[in-house]
Amino acid sequence: MKVTVLAEHAPLARWILRHLRDSSTGVEDFREWMRRAGLLLAAHISSEIEWEMVRVKTPLGAEAVELEPREKPLLVGILGASIPLLEGFEQLYPGSPIGLVAARRIEEGEGVEIRLYYERLPSRYEGTAVLVDPMLATGQTIAAVADAVAARGARRIIAATVIAARPGLSYLQAHGGVDHVYTLAVDPMLNDKYFIVPGLGDAGDRSLGVTPDH
Repeated sequence: MKVTVLAEHAPLARWILRHLRDSSTGVEDFREWMRRAGLLLAAHISSEIEWEMVRVKTPLGAEAVELEPREKPLLVGILGASIPLLEGFEQLYPGSPIGLVAARRIEEGEGVEIRLYYERLPSRYEGTAVLVDPMLATGQTIAAVADAVAARGARRIIAATVIAARPGLSYLQAHGGVDHVYTLAVDPMLNDKYFIVPGLGDAGDRSLGVTPDH
């Protein structure tokens, strides 16, 4: 599994993180910076999809050869924190099929288990799938969704996240199923509630503006 950390070579990623990590960033701005993170990730992931050359006529009557996607990637949003991030992807890849998956985290003793309880995915898809989730914490959710997408025939699976934790990346590496992880940053650890540290808090609460009852 390959991991690409955008903050290592794209200063724009650090600028986006500066706003997303800041506890004073309100809901409206948080959503907007998440959308921008989606645009940045989607641009870098363009190297993962297949392209074909097309001829276009310019306003000067000349001809140029440029690229057009041969296939549109399946964008899989993991509810509900991924919604603004997914909007950035959809803006860059208009018309791409969108799948949605919801997962429930169940804490058991000293561990945590992830169960998928909602899936809206194509019955068959043999192209490139991009799993969109702002936080890759334990890695179990991405792994479970990757298994579900692989079972439908996806030939290549990419994970797109804003922040990934080292333990989660290690889990994914051992689990298999994800070919490449793109992330803005890698953080070192998880706290006792399995949140990424330093992280950016609860991405779902901050994106949706609603704190659910537990």
